[in-house]
Amino acid sequence: MTEFFQNLLKLIQENQIILTSLGLGGAGTIILWLKGIPQAIYNLFKRELTTEIVITNQHIAFYNIMKLMEKLYANKNFRKLKVLNGRWGDEKSVIGIGYGFHVLKYKKRWLFTNLTKESANQTNYDKDTLSFLKLGRSHKVFDELIEEAENLSNDINVSKIYKMEDVWHYTKDQRRRSIESIFLESHKKKYLLDGIQKFLSSEEWYLSHGIPYQLGILLYGPPGTGKTSLIKAIASYLNYSIYYLPSSRLYKIEKAVSTLPDNSILVIEDIDTDSATNKRGQDWGDMEEKNKSEGVPLTTPPTQENSINKNMIEAFEKMGLSGILNSLDGIFATHGRILVATTNHIEALDPALIRPGRIDMRIELGYVNNDLLKIFCNSFFPDDQVDFNKVKIKKQKLTIAFLQNMVLEGKSLQEIIEYVETKVYYRIPNKK
Repeated sequence: MTEFFQNLLKLIQENQIILTSLGLGGAGTIILWLKGIPQAIYNLFKRELTTEIVITNQHIAFYNIMKLMEKLYANKNFRKLKVLNGRWGDEKSVIGIGYGFHVLKYKKRWLFTNLTKESANQTNYDKDTLSFLKLGRSHKVFDELIEEAENLSNDINVSKIYKMEDVWHYTKDQRRRSIESIFLESHKKKYLLDGIQKFLSSEEWYLSHGIPYQLGILLYGPPGTGKTSLIKAIASYLNYSIYYLPSSRLYKIEKAVSTLPDNSILVIEDIDTDSATNKRGQDWGDMEEKNKSEGVPLTTPPTQENSINKNMIEAFEKMGLSGILNSLDGIFATHGRILVATTNHIEALDPALIRPGRIDMRIELGYVNNDLLKIFCNSFFPDDQVDFNKVKIKKQKLTIAFLQNMVLEGKSLQEIIEYVETKVYYRIPNKK
């Protein structure tokens, strides 16, 4: 049928008698009409007799399916290939189909596959779109494809991490961390786990009383005390994905919260570095001087020079404390959301931000004391016996991160004890 119309179109275009008889206007109309017939027939066929599914690389399903296709079609001689690397938290490169059109056979069904690319537009990432087209109206083969891809990627030993760019962007898989591996005083660990368990078991109570089913946790203390490690352990304990909102993108909190899936962890580290969260009356300049004097990096507010576009500036200017508060517990409240915020300066935060209902649990991660030293040393040196009640910690502002670095350098338990009992700060030379 299509060939017939193409031949008729060619006949009209090449026959001067027909063109003269119809006139230029009539001939042009017929030519345009004939050109549109094959496309119209194709569109009708596609709409009525096929089913299509489209997936973009903004979603984790895209990478799961690309990884599955590498496994299923490892021996197929594709003419075009694409390499993805680092999406799964390891160093392995995944080689999948490249841009363009491909024909694949999946479970005895032919799939017409197309991978297209849309260049980055005011974002850090290009947009890849993967589509599958099949004959028939049933979705079963697509359901099976997605399920098999998810089963391949599901690893009980990892937590998935997403980062807010223009949308939530899948970043990587993070190896899970046991809550038992966290160096935290036993009473604080019990307080944290009891609070989480009470929250998980109280869903019906929240719903029956019309209270948003959400939990807020604030981890505060100096740098190097294990706040980020504790976040990973909480995510592993709950088997939740982590959705990371950088403090430099806090102006996007409304979009971040409104698109957050249920039963997930929203992480905002160093929340005090955005001036909107500071105590009212304290301006950006005050915080800048304070953080500079203490060697803490500060998030720079958007300017004409360092912003992507003017919309960012306008959004930042409009995003005050009230905007952040409304985003956290307003109309876009996400069911089952756990907010974990961290700060090195709890005293800088506005009381309205950390009041009960927004922040339900506060946990201080401080410098090394005798309890932490005992937990740390028993973890790395379980066979060595030390009476930690007799150890006198003379080092000021000693962190778990520093002690862990000493272990990585090969220091013995005795060397660590001698170090913490010495007032003078020095680095023990490496063993020869």
